[in-house]
Amino acid sequence: MNPDQLLHQYLLGNLDAAGTAELNRLLDNDPDLQRRYRLAVRIDTELRNRSLQIPDSTTKDSDEAVLSLVKTRSPYLRTMIAIFATAVCLMIAVGLWQSPPDVVATLVSSENAAWESVLPTNPGSDLRPGTLHLKTGLATIRFGSGAELTVEAPTQIELISTMAAKLTTGAAMINVPESAIGFRLETPDGYAIDRGTKFAVRVDDDGHSTDFELIDGEIDVHHQSTGDSIRLNQAGSAASISTHRMSMIPSAVESEPEDAVGGQSESDAPAQRDQKVLRIGTEGRCGTAMPRSHKRHKFIDPAVLSVKRSGTGKWDFRSFFEFDVTPIDVADVVHARVRLNLVPSTRGVVSRLPRINRFAIYGLTNPEKFGWDVEPTWEASPGPEDGVLLGKFEIERSQNRGTFGIESDELLRFLRSHADRPITLILVRETTQIEGIGVGMTHMFASDRHPESVGPVLELTVR
Repeated sequence: MNPDQLLHQYLLGNLDAAGTAELNRLLDNDPDLQRRYRLAVRIDTELRNRSLQIPDSTTKDSDEAVLSLVKTRSPYLRTMIAIFATAVCLMIAVGLWQSPPDVVATLVSSENAAWESVLPTNPGSDLRPGTLHLKTGLATIRFGSGAELTVEAPTQIELISTMAAKLTTGAAMINVPESAIGFRLETPDGYAIDRGTKFAVRVDDDGHSTDFELIDGEIDVHHQSTGDSIRLNQAGSAASISTHRMSMIPSAVESEPEDAVGGQSESDAPAQRDQKVLRIGTEGRCGTAMPRSHKRHKFIDPAVLSVKRSGTGKWDFRSFFEFDVTPIDVADVVHARVRLNLVPSTRGVVSRLPRINRFAIYGLTNPEKFGWDVEPTWEASPGPEDGVLLGKFEIERSQNRGTFGIESDELLRFLRSHADRPITLILVRETTQIEGIGVGMTHMFASDRHPESVGPVLELTVR
């Protein structure tokens, strides 16, 4: 078959694996065929949607409603529309066009999701060609071919067919099994053809830049306007596409993105009304450390406490903060609680995290680390090995705001036995990312320098 015949059979859903591979090969090397492909897919979707709006399939007006699309278009476009429109009208005439466009995907799950879409958004819903706009949370979409996308808000994705989609904004994790080899993910300035793999993609908010990162397998990344292409076949390799150029990203494990996403909140437990509650802040004694201390100025924001456990350890973050309890008679303290305010992260891809993320707080006991600086090196900063475990808490990956912390007997005992000096608490994340070796999300909690949220607070209930 010639390229146009392959394209026609692809749109009809009749192309086998060998034909799909041949079409992808031709698309790789023919910018004009790429243009015709995008045009044909959009015409097909537009005509299907228009056919649903025709009120009476037996009237002349019905034919005109479809054929009116030909007006004010280029000669090639008029030809393409006429071909598709004629086919639609013939199907209408013989009573074969009675159902909506074929289902192309299923909404498998959503986590704290809020939608803006005319397509159904309940988990388990069948999805036809159209656009989904995810305002908050995460969602997983499984295409009829078997390809699976996990998208994270805010994002907009257009479902084109069982083998194609377009990510307009936002981030997604794509898993393509053998049955969906050749799946095509478009972005504003290019597209990727999957060779059976996992990869991540992020389109910035204004749609002017897209990053592709390979997690496993192989993908071909193409630049739309220049026709250039890059094949990624090494885990962690990445490419970036902007309006006018495409380039390799030196190493996915050597860089961190500037945006990320999250979710909702957790309510605070009220203090008992018959007891006095004292709240102690950190008074500027908050810090964060990372192994690559020479990059601190770029990746550590004093307004937040960053915590992360990465796959390699090279991009771990831990934080620590201090409370001065020396003016308090700890013998009168009957309950202690540490409160931390989660704030939206600005780094990493949240869909690489497990659904539930576990955090731990340690109390510093190593006297060599008592005098830590607020901007220490990783080696000089207090870590879990320098203290005792006081408690743990969990956060769903789709959450990006809320109050969390610990209240435990271990915390109260630590307070009572170390009240002769200010106490230091160490915050770490125990769970690590589950996909790839690149940029999993860094969780962030407000420090006492945060412009909107309250920093760490030690709440003491006293008699």
